[in-house]
Amino acid sequence: MIRRFALLLSLLALVSCSPSETSSPEQQRLQLGQKLMLDFRYFCSDGTPSDECKTPVTELPEELAEVLRKGKIGGVILFADNLQNGAQIATLIEDMQTVMREAQLPPLFIAVDQEGGRVARLPADISTRFGGNMALGASYAAHGTDLAEQVAEGIANELSMLGFNLNFAPTVDVNVNPENPVINVRSYGEDPAIVAELGQTTVATLQQHGIMSALKHFPGHGDTHVDSHTGLPRVEHDRATIDAVDLMPFRRIIQSATPPAMVMTAHIQYPALDDTKFTASNGEQTVVPATMSHKILTGVLREELGFTGVIVTDALDMAGVAHYYAPLQASIATFKAGADIALMPYTIRTPGDIEGFWQYLAGLEEAVAQGEIDTDKLAASALRIRQLKAQYRLDVPSRTTLAERIEALEQLPLADNLQTEQTLADAATTLVYDNGVLPLQAQQWYAVMPDTLRCQAFTNALAQQRPQVTSECLSLAELPDGQPWLTWPADAAVVVGDITPHHSLAEMGGMDDIASWRDRPSKADQHAWLQELLTFTKAREQTTIFVALRTPYVITDFRAVADAAIATYDYSAAQQASGQVTSASFNALVETLLTGNAAGSLPVTVD
Repeated sequence: MIRRFALLLSLLALVSCSPSETSSPEQQRLQLGQKLMLDFRYFCSDGTPSDECKTPVTELPEELAEVLRKGKIGGVILFADNLQNGAQIATLIEDMQTVMREAQLPPLFIAVDQEGGRVARLPADISTRFGGNMALGASYAAHGTDLAEQVAEGIANELSMLGFNLNFAPTVDVNVNPENPVINVRSYGEDPAIVAELGQTTVATLQQHGIMSALKHFPGHGDTHVDSHTGLPRVEHDRATIDAVDLMPFRRIIQSATPPAMVMTAHIQYPALDDTKFTASNGEQTVVPATMSHKILTGVLREELGFTGVIVTDALDMAGVAHYYAPLQASIATFKAGADIALMPYTIRTPGDIEGFWQYLAGLEEAVAQGEIDTDKLAASALRIRQLKAQYRLDVPSRTTLAERIEALEQLPLADNLQTEQTLADAATTLVYDNGVLPLQAQQWYAVMPDTLRCQAFTNALAQQRPQVTSECLSLAELPDGQPWLTWPADAAVVVGDITPHHSLAEMGGMDDIASWRDRPSKADQHAWLQELLTFTKAREQTTIFVALRTPYVITDFRAVADAAIATYDYSAAQQASGQVTSASFNALVETLLTGNAAGSLPVTVD
């Protein structure tokens, strides 16, 4: 114990040397390394080119262990590709932390994006996705923050059992743009006060259960129509709107009794906050994104909002940054702006990439030597990181062995979490309008769903709740030839489920051929097909229900041709080991169709 305490003091001294002192190269390497959070998503040592490497890192190879040691790295983010099952996840995390302990280095932040709903990285057979933030927003009128607290506790318990200590959640972007391609149901809704309240509960609950929270995406990603993964969004709000809408949840949560451990930046232009232009790597002149803005990260977040915790960037390999900055320049720019941690600053996929990473790290050290990165600010940033790790006792060894922790993982998914997931789905499902057709009385239903997985979730839920009703389901992973509805009986009910925007192959669950996913119809073609179907059913007065499985805004496009509309905000479904496909949101949907009752309220405006 005495030796561990002495080691802790020596590490603290290394990371946080006084601004007035001249730090050694070893100290500067540690300070810089602690400011880097890498992803070890894929790694190929067999000669596969970096841009073709898709071998997931599920065990820690020695090459990456050496990156952690020699680079004195501060954190790692894991993705679904890295996460197979409970024992494998716990072992991978323990192996990484062991590398740091044996090298007498600070423990790692082990981060994941486990927001719930659309963004959930843990395997479905050991975790609970829950319905996501907009589902919580839909439940707010009846439940307040109770379900947000239960969901956050459930997520924290799962993450803690596996060895994670940092969750990049919650998203407190206020979704005021129906065309938002990346946030939409990841937001609690369009009311800044409700977003703030639900976000504050989530932050407090995660952290009370030992999981650091990273509030995102500062200063707000809610009014964008460009995805920062693929481009650089721009928010044209004036300062009054920014204060009243975008910044309000951040301000309230930061100034609450339980502020977030971290705040994550957004790769977004906010001219009203900073209209400074920079010259991109391609020579283009453009407004600086928030991630690289000193006025926004230091002036607004630190000085105006009073945030004293750790600032982490969104992933620096996203096009919103990578199109404009080379990796080294991006890291230097965001550190100068005030960020403490660069997330995914350099992509490592092969041994050759590791050599490039050492050159990148040497570039950071040269920037310090040349005064481009201020040594006092570097030391202060490293101290914030170290203090946060100490606050959450990352240095304290587990009281249980890895084998004991793996045995405990047999409880996953937690029974309480599964119950909370269903309770949220029931509370969130929203009847947007009904022209008198619910509850459905038809004994034969025809469903149209985005893919086979959703078809199976729907038909299984119906079979469990009303086995005497017969049903068929058509997948729209490929648009059918002809007009199949011509053969449907006129007295059959038609239920159309839509996911807008499109979902990913991973969300399709692999149930449809990958070629179908690649060649799947565009949303425009899909919606044109649905309009033709619904126009036909409307003309012959056939009962038709439209279900918005993701963004509820799409209901507007089909209001004239559907007899009723329901929003679920969630389309997650999982295939169990038995082969059965289950889904809390589809259970709730079917119950609403059968009873006509729905407890949720729209958290956004739908015309």
